[in-house]
Amino acid sequence: MSNAFRQVHLDFHTSEAIPEVGQKFDGKAFASAFKRAHVNSVTLFARCHHGWNYYDGKVGQRHPSLNFDLLRAQYDALKAEGIRVPIYITCAWDELSCREHPEWRVITPDGKFLFAGGNLGTQEKVRWGLLDFSTPFMDFLEAQIQEVATLFSDCDGIFLDIAHQYPSCSPSALKQMKEMGLDWTKEEDRLAHAAHVKAEYMRRTTAAAKVARADMPVVHNHGNLTLGDRSILDFNENLEIESLPTGGWGYEHFPIGAKYAETIGADYLGMTGKFHTTWGEFGAFKHPTALQYECGFMLAHGARCSIGDHLHPSGEITQTTYDIIGKAYQEVEEKEPWCVGTKNVAEIAVLSVRAINTPDIPTWEPASVNNIADEGASRLLLEEHQLFDFIDVEAEFSNYRLIIVPDEAEIGAELQQKLQAFVDQGGSLLLTGQSGVDATTHKPLFDFGGEIAGPAQYENAYADYAKNIAADFVHDPVLLGQTGYSLKVTKGESLGQMFDPYFDRCHKHFNGHMNTPYHTEPSEFAAGVVHNRVAYLPYPMFSIYFKAGAVVHRKVLGNLVDLLLGNQRKLRTSLPVGGRVTLRTQVAENRDIVHLLYATPQLRGTFNGQPVEIIQDLPELRQIDVVLKTEKPVSAVKLVPENKDVAFEQATGEVKFTVDKIQGHQMVAVSY
Repeated sequence: MSNAFRQVHLDFHTSEAIPEVGQKFDGKAFASAFKRAHVNSVTLFARCHHGWNYYDGKVGQRHPSLNFDLLRAQYDALKAEGIRVPIYITCAWDELSCREHPEWRVITPDGKFLFAGGNLGTQEKVRWGLLDFSTPFMDFLEAQIQEVATLFSDCDGIFLDIAHQYPSCSPSALKQMKEMGLDWTKEEDRLAHAAHVKAEYMRRTTAAAKVARADMPVVHNHGNLTLGDRSILDFNENLEIESLPTGGWGYEHFPIGAKYAETIGADYLGMTGKFHTTWGEFGAFKHPTALQYECGFMLAHGARCSIGDHLHPSGEITQTTYDIIGKAYQEVEEKEPWCVGTKNVAEIAVLSVRAINTPDIPTWEPASVNNIADEGASRLLLEEHQLFDFIDVEAEFSNYRLIIVPDEAEIGAELQQKLQAFVDQGGSLLLTGQSGVDATTHKPLFDFGGEIAGPAQYENAYADYAKNIAADFVHDPVLLGQTGYSLKVTKGESLGQMFDPYFDRCHKHFNGHMNTPYHTEPSEFAAGVVHNRVAYLPYPMFSIYFKAGAVVHRKVLGNLVDLLLGNQRKLRTSLPVGGRVTLRTQVAENRDIVHLLYATPQLRGTFNGQPVEIIQDLPELRQIDVVLKTEKPVSAVKLVPENKDVAFEQATGEVKFTVDKIQGHQMVAVSY
């Protein structure tokens, strides 16, 4: 499914209370709207979250207001225009099945129905019921998948949505747990059963989708990736990384999933939406420049593009939507030749805390959940314009010059040995907070030239960082705002001194409006240490940066990363902090592609209690310098797809050039 660069995921969740469903559908107008918008794949609906079918079949029920086979009509119209058509079937959310078969529903340990989801701040009013795959619902689902895969055997894939198995105490689940020797009153046993049921779901549904064609592509949508769980590759043709920036994910969420998916060898695409916020907003439109930027951002991370829309119940296309999508996809189509078969170039790997600590976290967790240490590391490296990947414990460490293990990692013996081997072979290692320290004994797991005296005494301590990593505009102790460890330097190089507050703020004793000021003399503890390419900061600095967003913290972390790289980056650029850069190599064409991006997200309104990031303007940047380290002789540097030559100089292992103008997303091809 993912080999189409310009996809639309066409939601059609339509209540039985809606009359005249599909009555304004016109096949020719429907297909031509997508054709004009440069769309080359559209995912259409067989059954929706309301539980209704949109095709004529024997399994399930057609929508009561629909009087013809809408899916077939849509399918034939798109296929006639050469547009690919994967077909969507809902799984764990199905309101009709919940009403007609309450015995199929997920039941909590206290005997209540479980609900999930809901948009536009209405979770407390409207939520989807949840179905349990351990019940006979699984037989119904399997039969429908087989039917759709047979009726549309030449379709371009089966998309199975809401592939979530929540822990359940339904009658079927209780019976299975008893047979498996599990105790339903224990959470760990309920989770073990849910994992077993999920595995059976994956096996059965994948087989059902391939009933008519062994090569039928199948995608199971879990909302987002579970970092550290590579078993998803056994059942997914590709991964669709759902990340609607305005729907709660933000503009810094997508790189984590994309950079991880590439390192595990997955074929993947990005999924955003045309909506002002998130799925299912009628009459709400994202500004065209936002979609242009988002598509460029996906291409810069090696992803193909999917944009979510929701078809009006009448079956009539909303023309405004496809005017907006068309502008973005026209650009994508022009850029595709420089985006096919590329590979990310990375010097740094973030060893994901989520992948280390919770690789078996249930995939029904909310899609927006990421570890904030991971998020903070991603934000820091994006803003510092570093070249990086996100990896799990199975990755090949030798591909990188520096590995970052942020804040909260629970490093076991096997991972400790693998990281130590990486250092012994010349790699650099950055550890922060709990990472790199035994949680019980507080002993260092690596020789970073210091020892831990225990947890820090105060909640809000201050760090006066060494000049080689401190922010250049700060010459005084900096508030950290979270607790950490008390570090003493033994043989390593100190990265600064700690200053204690006079006391922790409480009702018994407090000072002013905020945090307590610091003693004028430093404590006996250090703000960090580095020894033999291993650096350690005793506070969870990536989480601190994610939560507080202070420039002084970004500067300290950024300077320390550069120090560990020997101040020798593969790529340097004069982009401002809000700019983004990636470097991808196209081996077959013997060229590298530099992706330069810049936009100015603004906070406008709220969604589910959080500010919405809106892109409206794409400011024009001028004279952006780029320095790329390469020993290979460069034959040409060109702006693409414009095919415009850029003057360059090559000497002492570097090629230097200046991009005259960047607006949104600019690619530069460096040919050898």
